[in-house]
Amino acid sequence: MDVNKRQCNRGFTLAEVTVSVMVAALLLSLMIPTAMRMVDKAKDDKALTDLEEIQERITTFYRANYRYPLSLMEIYVTAPIDPWGNPYQYLNIADTPEQGKREEEGKSEEEGKGEGGSYKGKVRKYKNQTRINTDYDLYSMGADGKSAPPLTATPSQDDIVRGKNGRFLGSALEYR
Repeated sequence: MDVNKRQCNRGFTLAEVTVSVMVAALLLSLMIPTAMRMVDKAKDDKALTDLEEIQERITTFYRANYRYPLSLMEIYVTAPIDPWGNPYQYLNIADTPEQGKREEEGKSEEEGKGEGGSYKGKVRKYKNQTRINTDYDLYSMGADGKSAPPLTATPSQDDIVRGKNGRFLGSALEYR
């Protein structure tokens, strides 16, 4: 009899294996979204750190040259890339050749041209009205790699932006 008892206890039943697989699948289904949120948060944090570093380099450049760089290539050998593989976006608003003339005439920044061509419609805004910076725009286009000037536009909602002339760094959704 002892031999028969040992033979019965050698393996798992189909029901036990099925329950074990179901429990493992349930745990994985709960852990994967949490892990993905953690990865997304880490990428957002990396983009914020990068924007702080780029902002510091721009400030150093400004102090040395009394102007903002025309592009990030003036302060970097290669354009900095965000955690999603896209270049960081930069637009010099303050040092365009016609800035003073536009201010005298009461025109908005969208009506001017920078050395890189027209920047009409490219200046970042909050709710299509108020521009978020007066010196320069700096941002990551986020995970989707798309953006639009108003922060409230659907393509901009995952952007990580610099606003209020550097007093704000964060998600476009958090900008107020």
